[in-house]
Amino acid sequence: MIDGKVALIVDDSPSIRKEVKVILEKLGMTVRQAGSEFGMFNSIEEYGKKADLIIMDLNLNKENGFDLITKLKNTSRYNDISILVLTQYADLKNVKYAIGLGVDAYLKKPIDPKELSNKVLNIFEKDPKST
Repeated sequence: MIDGKVALIVDDSPSIRKEVKVILEKLGMTVRQAGSEFGMFNSIEEYGKKADLIIMDLNLNKENGFDLITKLKNTSRYNDISILVLTQYADLKNVKYAIGLGVDAYLKKPIDPKELSNKVLNIFEKDPKST
């Protein structure tokens, strides 16, 4: 369990956000949601607590997910937040590119609840910030 950790789900699909939220809450996480890149930046920090993990799609409303990852990793305030990409684009080229940008994990839709849980748990096991 990873009680006390905050995840931000960024996906334009309400049903995907709901499905991921249920999985993360079973792990003990607090979950925030955003349907767009604009909502993401508004929701990264709420109630004095920064998100520990962002789970995001690459296909968002106006901005390419790779560009958002680059913005996060190039912003000193947010570059320590772990990122898990959850997308339909899982060809090797995109996976390698995302990992090169600093993404912690990559998962293909449709969502496999056990695989998502394992990826999230692995992120916090290897992350020294999680202890």
